[in-house]
Amino acid sequence: MVTPDLFATQTDFNLLSLHDLLAARDNFHLHLINKANVIATAVGRYRIRSSDPWPSQEHPAGGDTLVHGQRPPRTLANSEVRSYSWPAILVFVSEWVQPGSFSNPEDAVPPAVYMPNGQKVPICVILVEKNDVRPQDEANYSFPAGTIGGGYPVVCDVQGQEHIASIGCLVTDGHKTYALTNRHVAGAPGSIISSLLRRNKVAIGTSASLQLSRKLFEEVYPGWPGRNIYVDLDVGLIDIDNLNDWTTQVYGVGEIGPLADLNITNISLRLIGVKVRAHGAASGEMRGEICALFYRFQSVGGFEYVADALIGPADKQPLGTHPGDSGTLWLTDQSGDPLGPRPFALQWGGQVFLDDDGKASPYALVTFLSTVCDQLDLTVLRDWNTGLPDYWGAVGHYSIATRAIDAVRNRQLKALMIENLDRISFDIDDINKKAMQGLSKRDFVPLADVPDMVWKVGPHKRGGMKAPEHANHFADMDRVLNPKLPEGATLLEICKGKPENVDVNVWRRYYDAVKEQHPDQEESRGLLPFRAWQIYDAMVSFVRAGQVDQFVCAAGILSHYVGDSCQPLHISYLFNGNPDHLVSGMVRNSDGQKIKGKVPLGTGVHSAYEDDMVDRHVPEIVQGVEAAVSSASQPSLVVGGHRAAVAVVSLMQKTFAAIAPADIINEYVKSDGSKPAPRADELWKRFGAATIDVMADGCVCLAQLWDSAWQEGNGDTTIRSTTAIPQERLEALYQDPNFLPSHTLDTIGALLGAKGVVISSTRNQTKGGSSHLSSRKKRAEVQRVSR
Repeated sequence: MVTPDLFATQTDFNLLSLHDLLAARDNFHLHLINKANVIATAVGRYRIRSSDPWPSQEHPAGGDTLVHGQRPPRTLANSEVRSYSWPAILVFVSEWVQPGSFSNPEDAVPPAVYMPNGQKVPICVILVEKNDVRPQDEANYSFPAGTIGGGYPVVCDVQGQEHIASIGCLVTDGHKTYALTNRHVAGAPGSIISSLLRRNKVAIGTSASLQLSRKLFEEVYPGWPGRNIYVDLDVGLIDIDNLNDWTTQVYGVGEIGPLADLNITNISLRLIGVKVRAHGAASGEMRGEICALFYRFQSVGGFEYVADALIGPADKQPLGTHPGDSGTLWLTDQSGDPLGPRPFALQWGGQVFLDDDGKASPYALVTFLSTVCDQLDLTVLRDWNTGLPDYWGAVGHYSIATRAIDAVRNRQLKALMIENLDRISFDIDDINKKAMQGLSKRDFVPLADVPDMVWKVGPHKRGGMKAPEHANHFADMDRVLNPKLPEGATLLEICKGKPENVDVNVWRRYYDAVKEQHPDQEESRGLLPFRAWQIYDAMVSFVRAGQVDQFVCAAGILSHYVGDSCQPLHISYLFNGNPDHLVSGMVRNSDGQKIKGKVPLGTGVHSAYEDDMVDRHVPEIVQGVEAAVSSASQPSLVVGGHRAAVAVVSLMQKTFAAIAPADIINEYVKSDGSKPAPRADELWKRFGAATIDVMADGCVCLAQLWDSAWQEGNGDTTIRSTTAIPQERLEALYQDPNFLPSHTLDTIGALLGAKGVVISSTRNQTKGGSSHLSSRKKRAEVQRVSR
C-alpha cells in the first residue's frame, strides 16, 4: 500500500472543505456555466474512471487510461468515487472535447480554479447526455389494503387527470400529524388527497397550508456562499383525516431510525458515496448512493436553482426511479448501524442521463429532510402503529383460493389447478409476511386479487373509480323494507329457500324500494351472486371450447368474488357502520372542507375487521381453514349459471347467520379509541373462530363451482393439458376489458339468459352514482366508505 506522503498534491486538496468548494463555485460559476457544453455543476469528490489504474509504488498518483493517446470521456456510468478521491467542483458537459481541440481555447474547462487566497480548487469534468423522457416501462403502482405509511401511493385529481405520487413519512407540529410529500403533489391548500385505501378510492386528507417551494440558499444555509441561488425544496403536507389508518413504518423498510440531522455544522463531503435506500410508490425498492451535493440544475431569471443532493446508482445497479416516486423518503443504508435506516431526504424530482450504452439512467433530486423540519418547525414521527405486518391485506382471498384447490373432486381438474397454483394464489405455506412483502409490486398479479388490484386501479381499471367494477364485490341483503315487497322484507328473507328469487328483476325491485324508503343514505345496489353467475357461464363455455387458458383465468378470478361472498360486511348495509345511528364526527362538505357533522356509528369497522384483524392472524386462519375444509361435507354439483348464483347466495346466507354485522359493529365500538393492532385482537377474540368457519365455507363453495363448470363443459374430454399457463398469457387476458367485462345490476341481466331481462332505467343506480347527488348535498355531514 502506498504511504500517505506520496500523495502530497491530493493531501493538499483533501484540506479543502465543503465551504471552500461552494465559495469557489460561487466565484467562478458564471465563468464555468458560460463555457461551451457546460450544462450543470455540483460539488463532491473527484470521480475516477473505473478503468483507470489504482495508485501503486510505480505510479503513486494513479493515472488516466489513454485511448489512442487521448483521455476517454468520463461519465457517471464509467466512473466512481474511490477512497482517495479528493474534493472537487463537478462540471457536467454535454459534449466531450479533448484539450486543444476547441475552436476557441477559452471554451475549455480548466482543470482547476484559483481562489483569491491562493487556494487551488480542482475541477472534475463529467460527460452527461440528458434525456427528457423518464422511463415508464417498469412503473407498477399498488395500493394499501389497510394501514398507510411511507412508500404508499396517493392520488391527486388535477384538471381531470389522476396523478399518483408517494408518501414520505409522518411528521407533527406538536398538535397535528401530517403526511409528508411534495408540494407539486399536494397542490393548493384544501385540495382533496385520495388513495386506494381498502381497495377503493377514498379521501385520506387535504393539502395543508404549510408548504415550501423554494428558499434562498443563504437563508437555508446561513454563512455559506451562494449568491442568487434558490434551493428547490418542493415540500407539501397532507392534513390527514384519520390517524388510526396510518403507521410510521415505511413500506419495504419497516420501522425507521432517528432523523439524520444535516446542517451547516455537519454537512460535509463524507456524504459522497454514502449508500442510501428508499421505497417509491412507482418503483418499489430503490438503492443508490449520494453522487453529488448542491446540484445546480437550472437558471431562470438571473437565479440558479440547486437540489440538496443528487442520488444515483450504486454498485453498478440502475437506480430505477420512475414518475410517481415524487415524495419518496430516502434513508441511509449503512449495514451495522445500530440506529437502523435513518431518514435524511425527500425526493421531489429526477434527472435522466444516458449511460454508456445509450440507455436512460435516472437519478433522483432530493431535499434534506432536516431542512424541511427546520423550515416548517416539524418533527418526524417514528412510533405510531409500529409492529404491523409489512404486506398487503389479501390474505383472505389467497387463503380461500389455495384451500379450494384441496377441495376439488375431479382428479384432472385438481391436477390443472395445482400446476397453476402460483398463478391463482400461493402455496399455503407462503401465505405469510415474507412471501407477501411487495406482493402487489410484482409484474404479475395472482388471479385471486385481479378484481381489486387490476380492475379497480391502474391502467387497466374498469369503469372509472366509482363503478361498475366496485358493485360486483358486494350485495347488501339485510335492509328491512317497510312496507315490504310481496316476496319479503329483506333479500335474506326473499331468497331463503326460494331459488327462483335469485333473479335480476326481483333484486332490482328490492333495491329500488330500499332507495325510496331511505333516500338520504348511500344505496347498496350490488350484484355479487350475478357476477358469479356470469363467470360460471363463461367457465363452462371455455371448457366446452377447450380453452384452458381462459378457463384457468376465469376460475382464479372467480375465487375473489366467492371470497367476498363469505365476508359478512360485503353482504350488509352495515358494511362500514350503522347509518341509522349517527354520531358526531368530522366529514367533508361539497367543497372538500372538513366540518363537524354526523357519521354512522362504527365508521371504520370494515377495514378493522376485514383487513386489520385478518392480516394479524394469518397462522391461525391458515391452520383453521385447512382443518375445517378437510372435514367439510361436499355439496352436490350444480348445473347452469343460475344454480351457481343460488349456491353463492346460500353461502352469503350462511355467512350472515354465523357472524351478524351488527355484532361486529358493537364489538368495534367497545374498542373505540384503541390503536388498530389491539382493536384487531379484540375482534379476533370474539369472531376469529366464526371467521375461520365462513372462510372454509367459501373454499367449499368455490371448489363446488369449479367442479361443476368442469363437468358441465365435459372438461375431461375437451381439456387434456394440465400444465401451467404462462403468466404472460393470463396477464394479457385479465388486462383485456372484454374478458369477463364488469357490469352493474342494471346491465348484467342481458348476459344471464331467461332470468336476466333488463328493465330500462334512466337513473344511475350504481353504488355511489350521480343519482344521489342531491341527497348527498343535503346531507353532506354523512360520510360512508364503499367496498
